Amino acid sequence: MATLPPRPPTSRPSGAVAAGTAAAPSSAANSKRPLSTPSPAGMQSSGSFAADQLSPDATTFPPIYEAAILYAADRYEASEEVLKIHLKTNEGKASIRTWLMLFDFYQLTHNRKEFDALSILFTVKFERSPPHWIDSTDSSDPRRKEKRERKDFFPMTPASDGALLAEIDRLEAFATEMGSCRIGFELVKEIRADEAELLGLVLQRLRKQGFPMWFNALDDFASILRAGINEKNGHPLEASEGYWNLLFELFSLDGRLQEYEDLGLEYAMAFEMSPPPWVVVTRPSGPDGVLIAPAAPPPSAKKDAVGFPLKGVISASSKDVLHQLAVYAASHTQVVIDFSGVLRIDFASVPVFFESLRAIHLTQKRVILSNLNEPVAALLEVFGFAKHAIIMRKKAT
Repeated sequence: MATLPPRPPTSRPSGAVAAGTAAAPSSAANSKRPLSTPSPAGMQSSGSFAADQLSPDATTFPPIYEAAILYAADRYEASEEVLKIHLKTNEGKASIRTWLMLFDFYQLTHNRKEFDALSILFTVKFERSPPHWIDSTDSSDPRRKEKRERKDFFPMTPASDGALLAEIDRLEAFATEMGSCRIGFELVKEIRADEAELLGLVLQRLRKQGFPMWFNALDDFASILRAGINEKNGHPLEASEGYWNLLFELFSLDGRLQEYEDLGLEYAMAFEMSPPPWVVVTRPSGPDGVLIAPAAPPPSAKKDAVGFPLKGVISASSKDVLHQLAVYAASHTQVVIDFSGVLRIDFASVPVFFESLRAIHLTQKRVILSNLNEPVAALLEVFGFAKHAIIMRKKAT
């Protein structure tokens, strides 16, 4: 059972939507049946709610927040049931947000049949056009459990004499063809300065073309590169430049800011010149050795996307992305995070995500979460994220 974020104070940033002031009890996510719904007096048709409904002693939740918790906890059928039951009540029928959440739920789970049926009811009720179904070739589904076999693994294999030039040339063609690449350095025991220089240039070209890259045995390979640097100590920069450049590139690609800064300090002391600037690199995250393709946001979302983009399912395997977010936030006074490509936030990962945003906000940054779908927006509200960020739901289309 996940440890939930602490109960935040009741204040919130200017412009934040109405939100609860306490984290949801963990029993909500593990219940075998939907939670009891609150009395109508405790809710407004806009989806806002009374703070005492989410106090530590509360036993009921507004239906849209109950549904959001269940959705985050992989309880999709229960989440849908809560929304559909609420939509049969007078209060639910009058709440536009309940309708929008159910539309988003069907869009996210690729249920076109139910989406169209709901559209007819919506048009009759409100005498206006319903949200548009967004066709996409992307097959990402927040419910999918299976792992895909990784086909973009590239084991860096030296020739019989230890040379790597031919393998480096092959790497660029392979990564370009696959669209992504995980490079394994397990077999590499040595590398010449000119080979390191070439590999650094290849990785830089692939990065600039937007190909995501991961690395196996990077720590061991970095030790080999450092040994090459040490051997050239006291020599002109040209003798070891290939090793330095490759290390800087690898640390940027792998999001290792602290190691990059330490290396930069060594570089500045050795050559009395500034090191290359840090480059923020974003890439899809997934369990080690498994690539999880990010969700493709709808055309309208791509057009309006701004700030740091999050995609797919935010889960325990998103540590790399959250690290990149922290790096991005360090160079911005206003941190806008675009959620247009986010499918879901896993229930167990909410505390980690909460602390990530809280840490950014406590450095006197203004944090704005934009283009959230309804289930994700409700989840963040019920966990008190509005204390540390302004929550902006996506516009209904």
